[in-house]
Amino acid sequence: MKPEERMYLSTVALAVAALGMLAAPALAGMADDEVRRMIINDSIARWNGDCPCPYSYAWNGQQCGNNSAYIKRVPGGPYCYPQDVPHGLIYQYRRDRAL
Repeated sequence: MKPEERMYLSTVALAVAALGMLAAPALAGMADDEVRRMIINDSIARWNGDCPCPYSYAWNGQQCGNNSAYIKRVPGGPYCYPQDVPHGLIYQYRRDRAL
């Protein structure tokens, strides 16, 4: 390999390494708890109807409690608490949104 080629490859390798170091904090900068909170908020926002979670409030101002979709275990119901969000979903959410 010629010295010019070696120098070029070294420069490219250094640039790729530098970009990787810059991108890594952006991709992994959010803690799992922050991502869980985002997933919960998205889940509740997508819920069609009143009372997604026990701590939500219905149209009449009453707290949902036992009338919530979460308590009734409605299929496809929302995530309401951090412990409900599976780790695989956190990974998928990060991957899909480049967090």
